[in-house]
Amino acid sequence: MANQELYDKQYQLTPEVLQAVQTALVSNPTGNGVKRAKRLLRNKIVTYQAMKKMLHDFTTMNPAEYSLAGGDDMKAFIETHLNQDRAGVQRSKKAKQGLQSGDVQDLKAFDVNRQHSDIMNEAKEKEEKKEKSKNAVAVIVNKDNKILLLKRGKGAPWMPNKWGLVGGGIEKGETPQKAVEREIEEETGLEIKKFVRSFSIERHADSIEHLFACRYNGDPTDIELDDENSNYGWYDVSEMEYLEIVPHLIEYITLVFKKYE
Repeated sequence: MANQELYDKQYQLTPEVLQAVQTALVSNPTGNGVKRAKRLLRNKIVTYQAMKKMLHDFTTMNPAEYSLAGGDDMKAFIETHLNQDRAGVQRSKKAKQGLQSGDVQDLKAFDVNRQHSDIMNEAKEKEEKKEKSKNAVAVIVNKDNKILLLKRGKGAPWMPNKWGLVGGGIEKGETPQKAVEREIEEETGLEIKKFVRSFSIERHADSIEHLFACRYNGDPTDIELDDENSNYGWYDVSEMEYLEIVPHLIEYITLVFKKYE
């Protein structure tokens, strides 16, 4: 049965097919097949009917004509597209037959349910978009009043190779303090549960940052880095100016030790 839906459909030839035709034309500039080769190179497209005819002609062509028609590259191109599109037409016909023979009431119910589901999903997506991202950040100070910074690794998802504070995103159902405790342990191996100060800031409309200040009086070399960070160090603010730091780092540290307005 002919696939009338595909008649006159045009297919863009691939660079590989065009290169094969061009190479063959250089080797065989005269004779049968040259006219078609030039047309293929000029138009760079082939219709469904032309592909059907070429696939049939391939069985009777001599080697020179076969090469001028694109050879194995063209044959593979034609077979792939004909098979895919013919299969698509058959699936479409079966779907239409199923709709024609199916219960119209069931179809209406399906449409109503689908519309309700789409509305609910859309509302949920909007609600999720409204929810602000939440982060917990720790300013850890040692007995020499220096602050712990971590150097993010090359593969870090945000600001690779930059120095920053310990911290990260707050997980669903997690309080800010539990989040900062978890981030400290994951990124440094330290267990810190007491904080001398904490507050929140909203620098952007879509995010909230919870800042925590704490003191660590243990050995400053106790740090055990996770895979996301490549180095650590204890610095005062004046030393940080010579490091490649993440944006607003010094501002955050200043806010922790001054009243936020």
